[in-house]
Amino acid sequence: MIPTKLLNDVSTLAIVCTQWGDTGKGKFVDFFAEWADIIARGTGGANAGHTIRLGAKTYILHLVPSGILHDSNGKINIIGNGVAFDPRIFSGELEILSREGVSFKHLCIAHNARLVLPQHIVMDRLRESSAQDGKIGTTGMGIGPTYVDHYARVGLTVNDLLNVDPFARKLKRNLSDKQRLLAHHDPELIREIMHHKDLENGAFWRASGFFDHDAIVERYRHYGRTLREMIRDTDQLLNDVIGDKRILLEGAQGNLLSIDYGTYPYVTASDCSVQGLARGIGIRERHVDLALGVVKAFYMTRVGEGPFPTEFGGDASAQWCNSPAATAAGETMRYPDASVNSENSFMQGVGIRRAGNEYGATTKRPRRTGRLDLPLMRYSKRHTGPHIILTKLDVLDECERIEICNSYRYEGPGYTLGERRLAHGDVLHTAIPDLDVMRCCVPQYETFEGWRSPTGIIRVRADLPANLKQLIAYVATQAKMHIAMLSVGPDREQTIVMDDT
Repeated sequence: MIPTKLLNDVSTLAIVCTQWGDTGKGKFVDFFAEWADIIARGTGGANAGHTIRLGAKTYILHLVPSGILHDSNGKINIIGNGVAFDPRIFSGELEILSREGVSFKHLCIAHNARLVLPQHIVMDRLRESSAQDGKIGTTGMGIGPTYVDHYARVGLTVNDLLNVDPFARKLKRNLSDKQRLLAHHDPELIREIMHHKDLENGAFWRASGFFDHDAIVERYRHYGRTLREMIRDTDQLLNDVIGDKRILLEGAQGNLLSIDYGTYPYVTASDCSVQGLARGIGIRERHVDLALGVVKAFYMTRVGEGPFPTEFGGDASAQWCNSPAATAAGETMRYPDASVNSENSFMQGVGIRRAGNEYGATTKRPRRTGRLDLPLMRYSKRHTGPHIILTKLDVLDECERIEICNSYRYEGPGYTLGERRLAHGDVLHTAIPDLDVMRCCVPQYETFEGWRSPTGIIRVRADLPANLKQLIAYVATQAKMHIAMLSVGPDREQTIVMDDT
């Protein structure tokens, strides 16, 4: 059921994540796609996978917008200018859609989207291999280096795929820049990286100079031929219809991963906020009539490195989840008795991860799990707004006790932050995404009894268990946010519209 009152007078709606991603945005982009005329994505790249379910089938997409399942109904899906576009991955997704009989004839790619090239993937993986203690925990898909080239004014765009000679000339300049940097690294490590399947098993490798310029030109020339009809001036397309057509903006990753507003430096390379999303499709933030922030509750997750004050198991969890040995199958064998009610915090985190299937959509890397963090929610509200959707409530159906962080106690040394001076023992109700502050924050929890009954079959607010209603009201009151909808399962119909106001 589309919440008509919520969408009254709304022509442009944004779905964003208030946390570190993996909150279930894709389900709600798919849900609201029935309402929209145009679905547009404007940030990130193939470094995040979103899962869409349709009946018995599950689709894992990285670049194609989640609204693609509605293409056959005439919905236009757009990959905006702010996206780091990898034509190899995109072409693979089109093959999957073709095989599954999913139409994509209305799919458009911004001609000025940033173009991911083989050297970006090499630079990304080389940095992570060499960083040791300075690892960010990237996916190694070349997203960061692509944005670096864009701001350094040496990057290429999707439009370059349509013009072979300018592409070859720009590529040569870009490669010469990378070759100077690679000359200071282990050539054997570079060769190993370039022979990975994501770089077509060495197709772009050349012992002299590392990169085969002509091979890259030929492969990307092929992409230009196959994608030509999809490449458009999408900025103009959207600006021509703002206010007349219903536009749905699909956020990628989460506000706490924003390069501008996230837990820096453990962030992604683009701005995942509403502001960044609007900019990434060529419109202004004021054109967004309503933003709905998606919140995983009453737990949260993070992938890769970075501060996570409420993490179950603390450092032990972070080390395990970021270790090469950590996989979904390996974790099941290693911790068979873990459950959502384990007394040990680390084991409870494993149990919740298993119950929520909190493993990477493609990599199967375990996501770090923690308790819901209201200080971070209050902080994110500045950038995503006060209207939220709570997701994955069914994961904790069997949990006997639920802890929610309502504040931090700062236990670090005196620290100057702008005009403010933090002192040991200060209580923080709103998170400060400064690494030196976050690592010294001790969460203060409120404890609640779980509802201990299945929620996946509930469709109306009145049928929610009393203890769950109490938790929902607590979050809304303490965070001063309006909870518009709930998700009690992965399917479209497993959605509850709250007061629809």
